[in-house]
Amino acid sequence: MMSMRRWMLVGIMAVTCAPLATTGGVPGDDAALRRMHDAFVDAFVDSQGFGKTRVTPMMVRMRHYRFEGIGDSGRCVLDVELVGIARHDPPVVYPANFMGFQHHDGDAALGPPVMPVRTLSVWERQAVATLKAGQHIVLHITPGGERAMGSIRARPACLTCHTGSREGDVLGALSYGLGRVAADRRSCLP
Repeated sequence: MMSMRRWMLVGIMAVTCAPLATTGGVPGDDAALRRMHDAFVDAFVDSQGFGKTRVTPMMVRMRHYRFEGIGDSGRCVLDVELVGIARHDPPVVYPANFMGFQHHDGDAALGPPVMPVRTLSVWERQAVATLKAGQHIVLHITPGGERAMGSIRARPACLTCHTGSREGDVLGALSYGLGRVAADRRSCLP
């Protein structure tokens, strides 16, 4: 069984049956987006330790969704950002940095790693509110591109560290920059 991590920002997601929420457009492949998000959440929770030579589950997911795409829509993942909610008031965004998303292995003497943070944009604040209201994933479509944000909800194992939370509470989220898989499948284009 996976050990609990002292500074873990988010827990294992509880799957909901809510439809994909969309702002600025119509979703093209919500089932594939949900599967992609679920895979990233599982990979985030399974990431342990630090070190640039270690390939983490998050990095494996990133490579897969960058080059293989998300379902049949042609979408791919350009970047992933972690949204810290449960331990941050107001919530913050950890910019895309997969090494920084690894969990602490439980050694209290190490303390949490130093990671840069930024405040949420207007859309991100709205997306967090929508996720807290019960949505599983929110898609934001603009002329400049697409972003999706999916909830990470508490399960019983998460409550050891997140003592003020209840099962099903939104502890965090993952935000995805979406692009299109290039014809040669060698890159993900904005």
